[in-house]
Amino acid sequence: MDHVFLSDIDGTLVLRDAPLTREVVEAARDYTARGGLLSVCTGRSLPAVRHVAEAIGVNAPSILYGGAAIYDFRRGEYLYTQCFRWDVMTAVRAVLAAYPDISMQVFTIDDVFVLRRTRRLNERGVREENVNPVCDPEAVTGDVLKLVMCCDDPGRLEECRRFFPAEYCHFAFASRTFVDVVAAGFGKGEAMARLSGLLGIPFDHFFSAGDAITDLPMLRGSCLSFAPENALPAVKEAVTYVVPDVYSGGMAQAFRIAAEYMEKH
Repeated sequence: MDHVFLSDIDGTLVLRDAPLTREVVEAARDYTARGGLLSVCTGRSLPAVRHVAEAIGVNAPSILYGGAAIYDFRRGEYLYTQCFRWDVMTAVRAVLAAYPDISMQVFTIDDVFVLRRTRRLNERGVREENVNPVCDPEAVTGDVLKLVMCCDDPGRLEECRRFFPAEYCHFAFASRTFVDVVAAGFGKGEAMARLSGLLGIPFDHFFSAGDAITDLPMLRGSCLSFAPENALPAVKEAVTYVVPDVYSGGMAQAFRIAAEYMEKH
């Protein structure tokens, strides 16, 4: 039976000041050359994932938008999407009115709308998703897949949870100062289960890697899991292996360990 390696991107494969290394790319491609399936599981949008997917040779459907979509790069199409079935834009307007220090990005299948831009977003956000001019909520078109908010004060972000009822929304801290919001029941863990079903491959044939709390469901569900040294302490405690940090290209080690495991099992 095939094995699948499911990897987070930001903080795991790359950082803003640490792009993919040649060693990581070569190890990833060696893993797939040995017959492994490689997928990414990320909060990023499709345009912000494509160059990473192409570089490492992704050859299996991937989880995007924090679990709200599964996309097949080989076929060039979405296999699954889940937009909000609730008036999420009312909550967006409430956050913008109540918290002028919180940035807001609205993700649809076709675009990323920046409703408020802050220093934190400019310094720490995904560059490819922060290029459009700031617009009003009324300019948002299309069904909403995901929201991203950020603020220097995580307590302020936590207060925003009240605008996003758990029956409709999955509200999760992607890092200390960034929050992702997707439809309820459609986080990374649930998306991993859907991917398992689509591929017909059980969790005990999954490898995974991540650095954030939002990655814990997939890490805990895999036969082998990896976290870079720069990951949050709670994440490092939950994985099978802690590999060197992103700056050191630690994921190359993770791909090599997975390839060796795969050949023995």
